[in-house]
Amino acid sequence: MNEPTNATDAKPAIFLDRDGTLNLDLVGYVRTVEDFHLLEGVGQALRRLRAAGYLLVVVTNQACLAKGLLSEQGLKEIHDHMEHLLGEEAVSLDGIYFCPDHPEGTVKKYRGQNDRRKPEPGMILEAAEHLSIDLSKSWMIGDTSRDSRAGKRAGCRTILLTGAELSEEQLDQPADTQHADFTAENLLDAAEIVIQQDIGPAQGQQLPQKKPFRQRPTELDTRQLLSDILRELRHQRIAPQHREFSISKMLAGMAQCGVFLCLIMAYVAFSYWSGRALLICLMIGLTLQMMVVALLLVHRSS
Repeated sequence: MNEPTNATDAKPAIFLDRDGTLNLDLVGYVRTVEDFHLLEGVGQALRRLRAAGYLLVVVTNQACLAKGLLSEQGLKEIHDHMEHLLGEEAVSLDGIYFCPDHPEGTVKKYRGQNDRRKPEPGMILEAAEHLSIDLSKSWMIGDTSRDSRAGKRAGCRTILLTGAELSEEQLDQPADTQHADFTAENLLDAAEIVIQQDIGPAQGQQLPQKKPFRQRPTELDTRQLLSDILRELRHQRIAPQHREFSISKMLAGMAQCGVFLCLIMAYVAFSYWSGRALLICLMIGLTLQMMVVALLLVHRSS
């Protein structure tokens, strides 16, 4: 896929980040084929960009290799699966470039920093050489400032996605838009920006029309809702809600009634029965009273 080509006619390209741009960005990396889920609207967006004449190239940091969480064969299987899913959407990629390195990697051959790992532009420059790409007419689209900075350093225009699925470590971090030329909610909106900027509304109407972007009630929606709830909770001080009812409190009430009954029986024993019966009633009452105290302490700590 990444064979050098004739450089006589340089073409524009769309450089795409992977996780959070094409697929759901999971906490702890996408490690298996089962973890890989295309985001809603990705196929439609890529078809529009392809119809507009752009090459489609994925450039992705994959530090999971440096951290020993995934092998190159495992990554190849994930990328083969990605291309299969995109094929079902009637779209194909012109190149997939990945950087396995990380400065804190545990796998020795992948440990370190180089000019291929975003925000450095190495992967973009490498793809431009292999595929004869005109970087001045190309775009970099991704969901982090690393993507925007890499695109800028390579000489591309950039779009930062602000509405993509976020990983847990990103929830408290505001979107860094200072390196991006444009921002968009999702890849479908980003494709529309590219087409409007480069082709214009008149010619853009000749391309496949953009369908309304509607999220289906899928697992992705649930993950987004949970992410939004978690982010909101982290920015508020939630006062503890003490419940009026609990099992321990109910049992304490029942035990207290038992204490009162024992006191009545002790009074009767004192008046009419033997001293032994009085002692038994008092011991039972004392035991129940201790249970009441213990149950109330459990209720307060719950």
